[in-house]
Amino acid sequence: MFFVCSDIHGRYDRYTALLEKIDLRPSDRLYVLGDSIDRGSDGCKVLLAMMRCPQVVPILGNHELYLALCLPWLMQEVTEQSIEELDDSRLAVLQEWIANGGGPTLRALRALSIEERQAILEYVREMELYAEVEVEAGRKFLLSHAGVDHFSPDKPLEDYELADFLFCRPDPAQTFWPDRYLIYGHTPTSLLRARMGLPLSDEILRCGRQIAIDCGCGFDGKLGCLCLDTMEEIYVE
Repeated sequence: MFFVCSDIHGRYDRYTALLEKIDLRPSDRLYVLGDSIDRGSDGCKVLLAMMRCPQVVPILGNHELYLALCLPWLMQEVTEQSIEELDDSRLAVLQEWIANGGGPTLRALRALSIEERQAILEYVREMELYAEVEVEAGRKFLLSHAGVDHFSPDKPLEDYELADFLFCRPDPAQTFWPDRYLIYGHTPTSLLRARMGLPLSDEILRCGRQIAIDCGCGFDGKLGCLCLDTMEEIYVE
């Protein structure tokens, strides 16, 4: 069975509750579409737990990108040289990370050993930008953190930029591929519903072959999960 969730945002309690609900078998896969960290206090615990579970397939989110950009120089010893290398671009990324809820993750990283920090950094650096999945029923899926920006139906996936998968805000009415579903997080479904004039809800939003699954866990909404084999929705509150 294939499952997908996104935007756990440091809610280790909900992540472990979800694992209990779906009861992953060795042959199952759970795709986590980025933003496992930040906002909540236990993002590092979430990442370390994901690392220990071979059935979990991580996809890069913009919050993991902040970590990957900042952690290497944050782990350096403070010297005259390291201070000189602390340029405006590094400080700008750090400021953006903190402004977007990175403070709890930074505090949690400080409590970890050097080996744990390095393991997390390597894990994040190895995350893919997207995943293509096909289930036995013949349904095909493209999974990414934020959707696909600058879309063209004939454009190969490898030709898209990193930002196209991490920062876009898809129009739920947009048509992508006719033969596959696009599943993404990043934008809470309540915001998408508000934009569409729909009744507000923190549950998965299906619009044709688009499926938005960020149910607002980072803002005390639900953690949503979709089984790709059955299209069943699973929630943890």
